[in-house]
Amino acid sequence: MIGSQAAYAEHAGISRQAVNKAVKQRKIPVRPDGQIDFEEADHARRQNGDPARRMAAMAGEPEPPDHEDENLALDEAAPKTGGLSFNKARTVREAYQAKMAELEYERQLGLWLRKQEVQDAMVASGRKIRQGLDGVVGWAEELDAAARNGGIEAVRTVLKERVRTLETMIVESLNLLADDDT
Repeated sequence: MIGSQAAYAEHAGISRQAVNKAVKQRKIPVRPDGQIDFEEADHARRQNGDPARRMAAMAGEPEPPDHEDENLALDEAAPKTGGLSFNKARTVREAYQAKMAELEYERQLGLWLRKQEVQDAMVASGRKIRQGLDGVVGWAEELDAAARNGGIEAVRTVLKERVRTLETMIVESLNLLADDDT
């Protein structure tokens, strides 16, 4: 049988909009005169249709309900927002709100810190570390005396002691940063 899109829609039990959409997506072949061969269209719909329906048909299971008309009507009736349908926009909004609620929950548990607090603590810790590094220049006299009195081994000993002191100061500075609850 051959007929119009409206006639095929009635034959297939779907809306004219669904047929029109399938034609535009080239899921249903159309003859040069614009008419549809119902047998070819039925075959094409089985081949190009919903993969879940094909799998159900192959497994002998009942087909899932056809919501294509409902989804199409919702998509056409819903206002478009940046190319998203109403349902898609609502899904995106719901996912965003769920993520924000999760982040707020984590913040209330104390898992998150304010960026400014972290920056302030890093600056304070950095200043303390920098002060310790600036003191390295002051080691010159002590190293000179150690070199004159005990040679290279005495210099190594002084450097080890000073570096350990510097490391301790850096660790304490970073521990203050980690322990800072503000």
